Amino acid sequence: WARIFNFIGMGKLWAFKSSGLYCPIHYHYLLFTIFNVSLTGQGVKSMNGLVARISNLSKKYKNKTVLAPIQLDIFKGECVVLCGGNGAGKSTLIKMLVGILQPTTGEFLFHTENKKKFGYMPDQMNFQGELTPVEILQYYGSFVQANKEKINQVLQRVGLWEQRNQKVSSFSKGMGQRLNLAQALLAEVDLYIFDEPTNGLDPFWVIEFKNIIQELKERGKSVLLSSHIMRDVVDIADRVAFIFEGEMKACGALAEIYQTCHCSSLEEVFLSFIQGKRQDRVLASASV
Repeated sequence: WARIFNFIGMGKLWAFKSSGLYCPIHYHYLLFTIFNVSLTGQGVKSMNGLVARISNLSKKYKNKTVLAPIQLDIFKGECVVLCGGNGAGKSTLIKMLVGILQPTTGEFLFHTENKKKFGYMPDQMNFQGELTPVEILQYYGSFVQANKEKINQVLQRVGLWEQRNQKVSSFSKGMGQRLNLAQALLAEVDLYIFDEPTNGLDPFWVIEFKNIIQELKERGKSVLLSSHIMRDVVDIADRVAFIFEGEMKACGALAEIYQTCHCSSLEEVFLSFIQGKRQDRVLASASV
C-alpha cells in the first residue's frame, strides 16, 4: 500500500496500492490497531483471569438516555453475549467499547498485556467490490502483523479459500459476513468483539460460527458478542447480559437468569420484560 489518506469527516480511511484499487475501511479500526488507542490508556497486568472491565459506561443524546450505566467484567476463556431486541442498546454499547462513539460516563478498562487489545467485527462491512478476499486480508493483516500463513488459515476457516481470488462484488451477503469475520480473526488478541455476527449467515455457517467461538475459548481467548437472534447464542454463551430498552436487566449464566426470571428460555425472558413494562404502564395509568 502506497499511501493512506484519512478523511475524518467521511468516517473512513481510503487507502490505495500501486494497482490503483481503493479500499475503504472505518478509521476507528485503524485508530485502535495502529496506534493502540483505548478509552482508558494502557492495559494493566491480568489479575485473576480478568481480561476487561466495562465500568459504568452510559450514553445520552441531549436529555435522552440511550444506554443506562453498564457494569460488566469479561474473564479469560469465556463468551459473554449481549442479548436483546432491536434498538435495545447492544450496538451502542459495542460502538463505545471500540471507540466509534464517545461514552457519556464510564470507561472500558483492559486487564491484559496484549497491546493489540481486541479483534473487532462490526455488524456490517462494506468492502470494496473490486478487491479479492486475499487483497483485503493482506491489507488488514498488515496492521496486525498477520503473515501469509495466517491469512490462508483464516480464509480456510471461514470457507472462502476457493473464492480467495474472486472479486467480492460477486459475493452474497453471507459470504461478505464471513469475510468480515475473517478480518477480525487475523489478530492474535485476548478479546474478540463481534456485533451481530450471525446476520446473513445460513444455518450451516451459524453452526460453524459457534464452532469458531468454541475454538477461541479453548485457546483461552475471550469473546463479547451481541445478538437479537436468541436461539443462535444459547449454545455458546457462558454468561448472558440481557439489555432491554437501554438497561441491563439481567446478567449471569443462563440457568441463573432462568431461575431469577422464572423462565425456561431467552424468548420467555424477553417477553417477561415486555409484560413487566406493560404492567408498569397500567399501574401508572391507574394512579393518575
